[in-house]
Amino acid sequence: MTGLDRDEIIKRFETLLDAALADEAPPGGIDPAILAAVTAGENGDDEERRCDSYALWSAMTALTQEIKLQGRAFQELAHALTGQPGKIAEEIRAIYAERERGLQREAERKCRREILGALIDLHDRLSRGRESARERETEIASATQAGWWTRAFGKPVADSTVEAVTALVRGYELSIERLDQTLDEFNAREIRCQGESFDPRRMNAVESEELAGVAPGVVLEIYRSGYEWNGEVFRPAQVKVSRAAAKWEPEQ
Repeated sequence: MTGLDRDEIIKRFETLLDAALADEAPPGGIDPAILAAVTAGENGDDEERRCDSYALWSAMTALTQEIKLQGRAFQELAHALTGQPGKIAEEIRAIYAERERGLQREAERKCRREILGALIDLHDRLSRGRESARERETEIASATQAGWWTRAFGKPVADSTVEAVTALVRGYELSIERLDQTLDEFNAREIRCQGESFDPRRMNAVESEELAGVAPGVVLEIYRSGYEWNGEVFRPAQVKVSRAAAKWEPEQ
């Protein structure tokens, strides 16, 4: 400040102050209409400017909260959609797996049913063959005891014939015994009928007979054995049952 008098200092200060208070050039790149609206707002009174600022702040706060809520909602939706295809695919796979298991069980049951039917039919055939062989064995034994075979054919029954019939009967018995074991493995049980009361759910009466001393409705003879499979009737038995004696009525 040396060499400057008081007037020079005041003059320079005024110049600096005028430059500081001079209007600034508007910033570039802003639309004139927007700049004019902002400038007009700044020229309003303080109360109006405070209200506009509070309203703007409230609107911005509400907008911020809305954006946060929407962002959270979109995030949850994205998370749900991300796991949904996998969950749906898992459910579809489970449904198809259960359906496949059901079809497999049904196919196995049908196959086992057909096999069981064939085994029971084979059991019937072997049983009839065994009964025929036993009848033949009884006839030979009776003929040998009576002696008519020797008188008719001039020679006694050969031991080999007796042994062959006996072996045949034994073969039938062994086969039926093994077949009974197989049926037991299939959980198939023969229905007990002989001497039992007639059960229409498990038996079919194909013949009846009056028999003294026997109550009506009792199974007298089995024509075809019945079987149960897994607690259900697989094939009803065909039987002959006793019936009540007819009442005698005098002729008019």
